[in-house]
Amino acid sequence: MELPLLLLLLLPIIAHSLTQEGLYLQQAKQTLEDPYGSLSNWNPRDQTPCNWSGITCTTNSVTSVDLTDMNLSGPFPSILCRLPNLTRISLSSNYINSSLSDTSLSGCDSLRNLDLSLNSLIGPLPKSLSSLPSLRYVDFSGNNFTGEIPDSYGLFPKIETLSLLNNLLNHTISPVLGNLSTLKVLNLSYNPFSPGPIPPSIGNLTNLERLWLSRCNLVGSIPPEIGNLKRLINLDVSNNGLTGSIPDSMRGLESVVQIELFNNSLGGTLPTGMGKLAKLRRFDASMNRLVGGIPEDLCGLPLESLNLYTNNLEGPIPEAIAESPNLYELKLFENRLTGKIPSKLGKVSPLVTLDLSVNQLSGELPPEICGGGSLQELLLIQNSLSGPLPEGLGRCRTLTRVRLVHNSFSGSVPDGVWGLPQSSP
Repeated sequence: MELPLLLLLLLPIIAHSLTQEGLYLQQAKQTLEDPYGSLSNWNPRDQTPCNWSGITCTTNSVTSVDLTDMNLSGPFPSILCRLPNLTRISLSSNYINSSLSDTSLSGCDSLRNLDLSLNSLIGPLPKSLSSLPSLRYVDFSGNNFTGEIPDSYGLFPKIETLSLLNNLLNHTISPVLGNLSTLKVLNLSYNPFSPGPIPPSIGNLTNLERLWLSRCNLVGSIPPEIGNLKRLINLDVSNNGLTGSIPDSMRGLESVVQIELFNNSLGGTLPTGMGKLAKLRRFDASMNRLVGGIPEDLCGLPLESLNLYTNNLEGPIPEAIAESPNLYELKLFENRLTGKIPSKLGKVSPLVTLDLSVNQLSGELPPEICGGGSLQELLLIQNSLSGPLPEGLGRCRTLTRVRLVHNSFSGSVPDGVWGLPQSSP
């Protein structure tokens, strides 16, 4: 049976026509400005979009649209949600503008990963976002979203990462976030929230691994419920107005590697029992109002960085700190510390920065203060240190800054010290 002539003429066109998913992508392209031709190979004459820039397919169906850092501008292309198997959208580091309405992402039922960070989005956060059943990763950081975190954001069924870093959110942090039992990463830092507390409900997030709340206008005390976060690796509540003491429950953070508490108004003493934090490598509680001594068990940990400067701490520096094989940074300046500098400091640790200025320390400098050969900054201004300077100080070629003034050192300055870029023996 012979085919009609018209059908024969149309066969080449049908055989090479773009799939429906490709047509959706073409419509998305038309809504975006592309000054550098980043989408120039999105050819409507192709049979499939699977070889186009930023497009990933599985069994010839689009599963990922990754247009990161392509200098694209325009509104969010909602038509992407018509792609039935789409699991990932990344438009990060572009100039996507306007707002996200509650219908902008409707239909994206397969979406697992949504990254719209570092764009120019404005207006409120879309309340309907939590209705997407498969969503696990949301990054809206570096935009201009305003208003509140919607109560509906406590209803994400599978969310693991929620980053709203560096926006213009200006209500208090909602306690409904404590309902997100699957959450592993919560980043709300650098938002001008109304002054308010850390919601105690945060302690319900028992799968949380990273909690970043820096510069969130937080006030009040750190809730003891924070100690329930057994899987927490990184805690940052720095640069707020927190008061009260550091809760003893913090020693329950058995997985924590880094704790940042600096630049608050925390008082009281450092908690005892912090030696239980076997994985802790960095502890920074500087620029607070802490009193009392530095706990021996804290210094007995294999710390890499210990910053407790600008407090009201008293007593000696525990000898145990000198035994850390990883310590590269020790900043205890502007306290009321007394006694001697630990005698073995520098012998075992790969110290890079040592600042013990403005204390009441006495005695001599440890002879192997530069023993590891990595020391770059040695700052001991305004103490009561005495005795000769170690000869090895002059052979410490890594040193770039030495400040030893307002002490009672005796003898000559070792050869080589005067030639350092910022020396002030």
